[in-house]
Amino acid sequence: MTKPKVLGITGGVASGKSQVTRILQSLGARVIDADRIGHEILKDPTVRNAILRQFGQSILEDADHEIDGKKIDRRKLASLVFGDSPHALARRKMLEAITHPPIRRKISQELEQGINDQSIPWIVLDVSLLLESGWDRSCDEIWFIDTPEDQRLQRALQRGWTQEDFHAREASQWSLQRKRSKATRTLWNGSTVEQLKALVLDAVRESSQP
Repeated sequence: MTKPKVLGITGGVASGKSQVTRILQSLGARVIDADRIGHEILKDPTVRNAILRQFGQSILEDADHEIDGKKIDRRKLASLVFGDSPHALARRKMLEAITHPPIRRKISQELEQGINDQSIPWIVLDVSLLLESGWDRSCDEIWFIDTPEDQRLQRALQRGWTQEDFHAREASQWSLQRKRSKATRTLWNGSTVEQLKALVLDAVRESSQP
C-alpha cells in the first residue's frame, strides 16, 4: 500500500474550508486541525503565562475576577492581533513567536503519525494560515476554496464577527490572488452544499487516479 496523500486547504476568510474538510473526513481522510491544537496549546501553563505577560489580564474571560483558572478569551486576543496596522502586526508577530513553535511541533507529530498509517487515503491539513506558515511544503496537493466575498462576509457575521473583524482578518493574510496561485486545484463554493460535495468527490476521484 502507498502512503496517504497530504492535502492542504486554503481560501479566503470564511470560505468554507472547514466544510470541505468535513466532507473529506466523511470519505475517510484524517484531519489535522490546527485550530483544535491551538485551543489545546492555550491551556498549557507555560504558553498561557507567556501570553499574559505580553498582553495582560484583560484578554482573560471574566478578567475582573481572579485570574487563576480563567481561560484566555480568543476573541479578545484576536481583536489585538488582527489587522494590517503596524501595532497589530507587531502584536501578531509577538503572539506567533509564543504559540507557533508548540503548534508546529504538534502538527509535525500528528503528520508523521498519519503518513505512516497506510490505512488512510488522505491527510488533510486544516491550517488557517497554511501558506503563510509554510505548511504547503508538506502537501502533495493544495486546494483553493473559491467563495464570493458577500457569502464569506455573511458567514462571518453569522459567527458573531463584525464587518471590521472580517476585514481585519482578511488583511492579516495573503491576498486571494496569491493563495490561488499556489493551489493545484480550485473548488467553487458559491452554490449549494450538494454541489460542493459533488465537486469534492470529483476532485478526490481525479486525484486518486494513478
